[in-house]
Amino acid sequence: MLRWYRSTLEGAGLAKFGALNVLIFALLVSLAIGAIAGSAAGIPAFGFSLSVGTFGFVLEMLALRAKARRKALASLWPEVIDSLISAAAAGISIPESFAELAEEGPLALRPYFAQLIRGFDSGKTMLEALQALKVDLGEVHADRLIELTKVVIEAGGEGYVSALKSQSQMTREGLALWGELESKQGWVAGTAKLAVAAPWLIVGMLSTRPENSVVYASPAGSLILFVGLVVSIFAYRLIGFLGGLNGSPRVFA
Repeated sequence: MLRWYRSTLEGAGLAKFGALNVLIFALLVSLAIGAIAGSAAGIPAFGFSLSVGTFGFVLEMLALRAKARRKALASLWPEVIDSLISAAAAGISIPESFAELAEEGPLALRPYFAQLIRGFDSGKTMLEALQALKVDLGEVHADRLIELTKVVIEAGGEGYVSALKSQSQMTREGLALWGELESKQGWVAGTAKLAVAAPWLIVGMLSTRPENSVVYASPAGSLILFVGLVVSIFAYRLIGFLGGLNGSPRVFA
């Protein structure tokens, strides 16, 4: 779970804020929303359930942001690899090829490559600068390219162009296959998650009436809400297990 959280945070581009800081912020927001709702409705169990649901919603939004950002960045890597192949074939050094990407590469990636060059110019070794870039990007294709580049630097550049060409082909094939799978499966999981949230929206609407609020605030009503919370969590996790598409693992993360 901790590894998933850190990887998702990197994928969402929020690692710079610190994993603990983001987690504390999410918890505080969740507790505040639950406390306000529970106090307004007069139903402590509903407030607690809403806190848990809000925290899960924040994690879901974080995962969706990471997914969207990784998808956007992944589509750019074939262009990046092609640029590196051209630079290597022309005899340009690896630092210079990344400096060229910072100026003429894909717009979304230029700031990351510029940060890489600034780190290198400030005294970091190229390996250290590449490692920092990997954390900033938090994307599996970036991991592979960076690890390949690190190996080439340590090996003296042998086989760099051929390895880049192989990676370029694998990246394009992988992106095409993943796009087909995602388009077919994504709407199914999304609909199922909405179905999990729907009963809680109904509870929230019903609790606005005083007579319903009294029932939900009773021991029996609170027990029903807690049981419903457990069932919802189980259903959400089951949807993720059965309906989710796990991308290529970040082996080099």
